[in-house]
Amino acid sequence: MKDVTFEIKSLLKFQLDMVEFPGLSSPKHWVQKGINILKNHAPKVLRYLSRQHILAELKEYKIILKTARVIDDGHMKKIFNIWIRKEMMKRLVLVIIEALILPFTPFLAVLPGPNIFFYVPALLFYYHLRSYLGLRKVHVNELNIEVVHILSSQDIPAEIG
Repeated sequence: MKDVTFEIKSLLKFQLDMVEFPGLSSPKHWVQKGINILKNHAPKVLRYLSRQHILAELKEYKIILKTARVIDDGHMKKIFNIWIRKEMMKRLVLVIIEALILPFTPFLAVLPGPNIFFYVPALLFYYHLRSYLGLRKVHVNELNIEVVHILSSQDIPAEIG
């Protein structure tokens, strides 16, 4: 089982950042072709799509939640559950917007050069839809979650000379 690491940035805003995760690949030819184009022309977009892929298959990963605060595991799971629901709603909005834009992108495909104008919106739609559908099926109690408490510099005792 592969690891995915999230850092808790803000408890009040339910902001978590995925900091360590595996890269993206796909057995589907058209998706892999788009991934290869992104590797060369837009690596940041590829990193973003890798995160979406992981959200789509979150049940298959060991989730590590890193936090500098002292919070019990049950409370962290509740925070993670709220974050999942928040991310699911974001994906739903993005899927709707991309579904409205996607029919217009084939007209831009006639431009010379790599077919970025079609593949990027198509990949965004595909991975946002997959992550939305995957997040809908997630139940926090069924996930393999490990909470790691990181000591801040204030928590480390000073050495006695």
